[in-house]
Amino acid sequence: MTSAPKGPIESDNSKIDEMSNLLESASLLPAGSEPNLLAKKLAGLPTLPDRFNKAFLEHGWVFVEFACGHEPAEQALAMYDEGKEQSEIDEFLAFKLLNIDSIKWQAIKLLGGGITEPINPIRSQLTERVFQAYEDEDYLVVVPLVLMLIDGFSVSATGTKSIFSDLANHDDLFQSAESFAGHPSALKSLLPYLTKGQKGYSETLLTMPQRHGIVHGVRLNYSNRVVAAKALCLLAAVVEWGRDVAPELNSDVKRREWNANFLKANLAKLNANSPGKALELINSALAERKYTDVVALIDYPPTTTLLSEKITEWRELEGVGIKIERLSEWKVFGTSTDSEQKARCEVQLHVTSEEGVEASSDRTLFATRSSELTNAGLPSVWQIGLSILGGIRNQLQTLEN
Repeated sequence: MTSAPKGPIESDNSKIDEMSNLLESASLLPAGSEPNLLAKKLAGLPTLPDRFNKAFLEHGWVFVEFACGHEPAEQALAMYDEGKEQSEIDEFLAFKLLNIDSIKWQAIKLLGGGITEPINPIRSQLTERVFQAYEDEDYLVVVPLVLMLIDGFSVSATGTKSIFSDLANHDDLFQSAESFAGHPSALKSLLPYLTKGQKGYSETLLTMPQRHGIVHGVRLNYSNRVVAAKALCLLAAVVEWGRDVAPELNSDVKRREWNANFLKANLAKLNANSPGKALELINSALAERKYTDVVALIDYPPTTTLLSEKITEWRELEGVGIKIERLSEWKVFGTSTDSEQKARCEVQLHVTSEEGVEASSDRTLFATRSSELTNAGLPSVWQIGLSILGGIRNQLQTLEN
């Protein structure tokens, strides 16, 4: 018997493929047996995410593996097939679809960077505040806080972009074929519906968490259960995507994928086409506390370094003032046609502690146009030598002593 055509998530997701095989095997067992009956009951499960998204994505819902109940999702699809009004389906889903506790703890863990001792305690506190407000039915607070948290986390997760901006350039971000919510047909396809441009002020009742209108204060009639539930569904999708694409210490493949996406976006944007430009850019990034730019401008090995952790390391210097003053001309070794070039110049490194105490020292600064970038398929640009970080730490230690 020919199998039905598969949908995009079903065809890409290994978990669904495994589930389909198990259900097919169980369906071959004697009729009336427990596995056979269970297989019949769950026959629609492998196609559920695709069917749900096809029906409800444009209305602000997306199927999230850990957060959405399959029975409410199927019931909503039955209502859809019966021709029920979308407002009625929205009300049903707002009360029945989401496992709020699961979203809460997964969100606190991922956005805060841990449960008991979060890396980002303020973000963790705000996440807890969201769920307290939702429990209190204070939807006026829930929706903008969720949008803010998603905005900030997406920048941290990619090291480069907000999930709500510049969608045309997100081809290799905000998606993962192995993720339910992170699949290209899910989260990435949902975002345009939530970021439509809205001109002028209006008090029309919203039915979706329209990011731009709400955050910019021109669409303020959002305080209802449906919009709040859709905001939490979006948060759950971002958490599932973030969890599935996060680089892992023991995963070379995920680390390289994350690094490649991060460096492609940042190196092209920064375009450090000379050692002098690289120094100018890193001084600007340090002054503006743009630590994603700083990490992109340092010559960390592009495939073996966990760059997401390096961003966190630089953020630990948040209150420290750092400036690199050039004292001599750059001396460049090699030509632009060489696979790799190096350069050096004399600089004065100025470091100011959080208490306002400054220390300065003369150093030799190195820069590289590395063949490692080219070999990894990345832009061939100049980066500042990693030794500058050691110099900064030595200066801080001098100030502490």
